[in-house]
Amino acid sequence: MNEPKTKTVLFVCTGNTCRSPMAVGLLRKLAGPDTYRILSAGTGASQGVPPSLYAKEVMEEEGIDISGHRSQMLDGNMLEEADTVLVMAETHRRRVTDWFRSYAAKVRLLREFDPVKDDPDYPSIPDPMGQGKEAYVKCKEMIKRSLERAIHEL
Repeated sequence: MNEPKTKTVLFVCTGNTCRSPMAVGLLRKLAGPDTYRILSAGTGASQGVPPSLYAKEVMEEEGIDISGHRSQMLDGNMLEEADTVLVMAETHRRRVTDWFRSYAAKVRLLREFDPVKDDPDYPSIPDPMGQGKEAYVKCKEMIKRSLERAIHEL
């Protein structure tokens, strides 16, 4: 008898050094390390860059180590493998669907799952890059709230 295929979730942001690595760590913690196959990439990522300092710090405070993460550029193979693609902002959704139209049905804004719609940033999760630690904390909280609600639909 064949075992059911593990679902693959792909997180996409810009540089793949803060939002998407934080999302990977949070989903692993919330769902368990072997529940999903989890990938992440950026629409404008350089290859092999470690997570930003504040992203690592904020995740360490959650008991999550993302220090081994290295950035990578989004490609069609990742999209092919993914069952669900969760992007951080509308700009990422547009980029993915412009570059890879055939995968558009897989792409959702992560924050669509977050009911806090009175936030001026909604439905995006703003990029904290270049800002202080508080921006990273806010970003992590948005991702966490969204994933807590999304986990049942993935």
